Parts: sequence; C-alpha cells; structure tokens
Amino acid sequence: MGKIKTGILGGFQGKVGTVIGSTWRGESIMRALPKSAAKAPSELQKLQRLKFKAVSEFLNPLRTTLSTYFGNDTGVKSKYNMATSYHITNAVEVTNEVAQILYSRVLVAKGTLFGFQNLTSTHADTNIALQWEDNTIFGNAKAEDTVNVVCYSEEVNTFYVFENIATRDGLTATVTLPQNFIGYDVEVYAFLYDSASKTASNSVYLGNIAL
Repeated sequence: MGKIKTGILGGFQGKVGTVIGSTWRGESIMRALPKSAAKAPSELQKLQRLKFKAVSEFLNPLRTTLSTYFGNDTGVKSKYNMATSYHITNAVEVTNEVAQILYSRVLVAKGTLFGFQNLTSTHADTNIALQWEDNTIFGNAKAEDTVNVVCYSEEVNTFYVFENIATRDGLTATVTLPQNFIGYDVEVYAFLYDSASKTASNSVYLGNIAL
C-alpha cells in the first residue's frame, strides 16, 4: 500500500487497471488489486486427492519395506514415491467419494528377480504355510534368494512384515500371526529378494484369508 503525495493524477477513487485508489484519514491511498480466490477443484482433482489420501494412509506403515523392496534406485523418484504412484494408478478406486484399496492389485515389492513357481498357501489357527516348486535353474533365480511375507488386516489396520523366513530352495515357509488376529480377514503377500543384487521379485497376492 502506498500514499499519493504528488503526481499529475493526484488522488483517485476506485479501480484503475490492477490498482485501487481510496482515501483514508484524509490521505490518498493506492493499493494493489487483491488476487482472485483460487478456483474450486475440478472433479478430476477431487478424485486424485481422494486416491492420494487413501493410498498414503494405506502405504505409510509400509514405508520402510517399500523403500527397500519396491523398484530400483533410478531417476529422481524414491522407491516409496514410485510405490505411491503405482498404487494411485492401479490399486485404488473411488465410488460415491469413498476410496477403496484394491488388495488384489497391491504390490508390496516390485522388481526383476524371477518369482515363485506355483506358489500356494494353507492356514491353520494363525499359522500361514507357503509351498512352491523349485525353479532355481530359471532366469536370475538363486537358491539363496530369501522369502518374505507381508500380512495386512483392514479390520485392525495393521501390517505384519516377515523377512528372511526361508530361502528359495527350501520350498516351504510358515509365518505365525498373533492370536488376537483370530476372527479377522488377512490379506497375504509374498516375494523373493536377492540381497547381493538388492533386487526383489514382484510380490504375489495369496488372497484374503479368514483366520
């Protein structure tokens, strides 16, 4: 805001271009025109915000896991940011302004390591047992690649991450969830990891298990 003391125009009232003239306590005042209010978000922007919020809340507890196992350290994006982008695009949908994570499309690990062959699971009580076939002769698979499992219960909004529970050539692995998970549904994911090359396989969704 400035005061007009001299000048060929002198004081003025109202708007001239991007300037507003007025009088305050007997002095002529000149101030800039206020910026217009921000536009209301478009439907697409509102949709993206809902997706981003849902994905961020879902993935945040997995930040450490995703920062280790999701993708490669290339470009300017962190592994966690790459995971966020993937899930916003592929693993969330919005219905009536309510966002829902699509668990079958979730990836807790992503990479170029050769994955499991014919992976299956069974459960008893809170024990989840995995079995798979030997494929150590294929691609970049190694016998010593480690097996990792991630379990998630929406009802208690809790993740359990089990790392290095077996090796690829072991062909079986078992994880045990706390007893207080009995009665809840659990989403189960498994993947392999080569610690030498720091490369993961894409995680496999083993489905929704009712404990």
